[in-house]
Amino acid sequence: HFFREWVQAVTGGMEAKPEQQQQQKPRPKKKQKGNSSSRQFDHLPLGSLSLHNLASASIHTFRSMEYAYVGSCLGTLDLTGTHGLTDSILTNVICSGSFPRLQRLSLKNSRKLTGKAVASLVKLRDLRAFDVGGCFNIHPNDVIEMVQQHPGTRKGTLTEIYAGGLGWTDVALETLLSFTSKHIKGLGIGFSTYLSGPGMILILTKAAGTLDRLSIPFCTGVDDAVASALGKALPKLAVLDIRGCNKVYSLTGMMDGRIAAGNSGAEVARHLFVLARYSGISNNSLEETSRLYRNELGEPVFHCVLDGGGTGGGVRR
Repeated sequence: HFFREWVQAVTGGMEAKPEQQQQQKPRPKKKQKGNSSSRQFDHLPLGSLSLHNLASASIHTFRSMEYAYVGSCLGTLDLTGTHGLTDSILTNVICSGSFPRLQRLSLKNSRKLTGKAVASLVKLRDLRAFDVGGCFNIHPNDVIEMVQQHPGTRKGTLTEIYAGGLGWTDVALETLLSFTSKHIKGLGIGFSTYLSGPGMILILTKAAGTLDRLSIPFCTGVDDAVASALGKALPKLAVLDIRGCNKVYSLTGMMDGRIAAGNSGAEVARHLFVLARYSGISNNSLEETSRLYRNELGEPVFHCVLDGGGTGGGVRR
């Protein structure tokens, strides 16, 4: 009943069943290939649903969503930390055609998932953003292969890839950027000891025209010099996560880099939001940088969080 009520709330009571569906057959038919199944629901608004850390989730949970036609109006689904989520559920329910309008999907820390689950995401043709961070049974190559085959890559609509904690290397990152650099807007590749500072600078520079959110927490190759270079190389950056990068002691170099980029004619984001807990940045260092870099109204042009707060501040909604 909960999922039926959710559909009613999102659609305002509008018809959520496929037009060809007969009322005496309450369960949805297997969707046809292609995008026709999503187009028949275009008249319905899109909603968001979070089952974050739902310990009791099972195949019955997702079948109930399917039978309630949640997929007819679901644009964003957060399954972060859903312990019961398996390859079978993702492949045979969520990516089988019953959720054709999904645009944003978080599978973060759903640790039963493997590369098979990632491969099935290619069937979500409207997908624009996904998060598989912390799924330690998934490897960078699984992500690379799916993204390369996804229709959104060819169309330039799959713009956000968050896959931290998978063990990214310079070679894997270069491969991913080789076919996403022209349109990628959000990227998460953190918790890697294999990414080098020079490699990140060289590779991420290819996405300078579009990248505005970058998550590289706990990457041992990131230091003040790398931060400064990224500030200049990625002028559109509006959100940066460098938590745990304990070789970064100041944001002054990064802000200097952004000014240099602006002086070179690049379009620079007006404000930068930084998550820097467990980095080497101190409160004194932050205050000094804040005094140096202000806009015409005397306001700081960046905001940096050094404690446990601010996690949702940089989320694209």
